[in-house]
Amino acid sequence: MTRKERIAELDLIRSFAFLAVVYQHVIGVYIRRPGVDEQTAIIYGMLFHLLKFAVPAFIFMTGLVLFYNYYERISYLSFIRKRVTEILVPYGIWSAIYLALQTRPPESGSEQAWHILKSILTGSASYHLWFVVMIFQFYFLYPFWQSLFRTLRKWASTRGKGIAIIVLVGLVYSFIVWFSARYIPAHGFRFHLAWMDTYWIKYRDRNAFYYFFYFLMGGMAAVTLGTFRNAITRYWVWISGCFLLLFAYIGYELFRDSGTGHINLNVATSLKPSMFLYTVVQLLLVYRIALWIGEWKGSKWFAMLGKYSYGAYLIHALVLTYLMKGLTALQLFHNSLLGSFVAFLLCSVLSFAISYGLGRLPFGAWLVGAAEKKRKTSSVQPKDFPYAG
Repeated sequence: MTRKERIAELDLIRSFAFLAVVYQHVIGVYIRRPGVDEQTAIIYGMLFHLLKFAVPAFIFMTGLVLFYNYYERISYLSFIRKRVTEILVPYGIWSAIYLALQTRPPESGSEQAWHILKSILTGSASYHLWFVVMIFQFYFLYPFWQSLFRTLRKWASTRGKGIAIIVLVGLVYSFIVWFSARYIPAHGFRFHLAWMDTYWIKYRDRNAFYYFFYFLMGGMAAVTLGTFRNAITRYWVWISGCFLLLFAYIGYELFRDSGTGHINLNVATSLKPSMFLYTVVQLLLVYRIALWIGEWKGSKWFAMLGKYSYGAYLIHALVLTYLMKGLTALQLFHNSLLGSFVAFLLCSVLSFAISYGLGRLPFGAWLVGAAEKKRKTSSVQPKDFPYAG
């Protein structure tokens, strides 16, 4: 088998995305603290928008690595077995831990069993675990996405046709997120079939089809990797300009739709057309930044964080909960913008340290994924990232 180039910048992007997830959740805590003034809330809202690339970035990287390594063929049983071991087993263990720490009223055995099963299937054992349920669908259905992508690429026989297909797919995706953000809330749309209503309406935030554009965008980067790198390096000034314009517009949307006197972070959902355009441009900019930082010697620390980010992601919500209890009890950094930054740093460092420590245990892969194994083999070819937000 021909050895492929190692895509070193992906470790950096994974670390950026993990850090963005942590600070998003820290902001979610601090913006609800008593006494937050309007100016501070606005800053939190702006920071929240800057950090919203995290989940799409992980989906983009998942698509990039899967299409890079498995574009032509795939042994599905061994492929999915590996993902169950490296993704679902740690997810199941940490779901059990979060469920065990929940305080719930007494329930019958059947009610408790249903609660556990529902929590694991929907990723609701903790507020951040929905992402694992969503991202695993891309692995589970990869033969479908592989076939679709190869068909689209075959149709894109010329540059003009390729652009037309990208625009068409973008329009289809824009309709889907418009349907999610505007039509469903305005009209109370529901499906009559319970399973369709559950998957497409109630739990649409963890339905992979609502994020498919970023996955296929990763595939496009995979099959044109050299051209993709060169293009974002060449046009980074234009990309930055588009980013600033779109950042200003979604900021306007946040103020307009939040109401007077407060900031509603739910307005900043990724599943709306304006955030879709903003996110695509931001992903290109983040990729350019990763290429730039990758030239520094200090980038190895970001790369190390990226390798252990799946375990750190699973752990960080628990770390943040007890960290905030400790800071509140000590009356230190438990509110204010500065306090949020301190909490973010502490939560990030502690989550990484725990993930790194667990990953070095003999059974560490069951708890945090196969980060240590991948570290030893990463010089051969790009890793197949289990945690892509």
